[in-house]
Amino acid sequence: MQLILIVLGFVSLVGGSQLPWMFVGTIGFVVGSILANYFQLDSSEIQVLTIASAAGMVGIFLTYYLRRIMVLLAGFLAGGYISITLPDVLGWKAILANWQAFVLVGTACAVILLLWQYLALILVSGVLGATLVIQNFNIATVSKEAMFVVLIIFGLTAQYVLLQYTMRPEND
Repeated sequence: MQLILIVLGFVSLVGGSQLPWMFVGTIGFVVGSILANYFQLDSSEIQVLTIASAAGMVGIFLTYYLRRIMVLLAGFLAGGYISITLPDVLGWKAILANWQAFVLVGTACAVILLLWQYLALILVSGVLGATLVIQNFNIATVSKEAMFVVLIIFGLTAQYVLLQYTMRPEND
């Protein structure tokens, strides 16, 4: 399960804005695994993997028909997930309660996705990808903060460069 989350984290980190269906599928997988664990369906890893995969596939399927709405919903869920997970992973003390941070950051992510679309998707998917990677990948000699900063810089740069190559000139 950790390997799948690391791979999904790297895909989101590097290609979240280019593959919005993959971004939605990644957050669907993460939310599906959280819900499976919450409802105590974690008696076997196969059940959790099945439920998480089904949630991710439903998100991908719905993205083809309702792209804008699904990206906004995924942005809300990604922002909430980041606000709850990132402080714990980095060892920081959270100021707000989990649900308050979830709603506040999730709403902020959805609003910036609504207003700034691609650039905001680069930011949200990059931070989500970096969070997933540092949460599930541990290198004893590298601090999580340093790893997070390097991953963020790498992901944002890679996505911005990819965005430049896919933009069409206005004269065409």
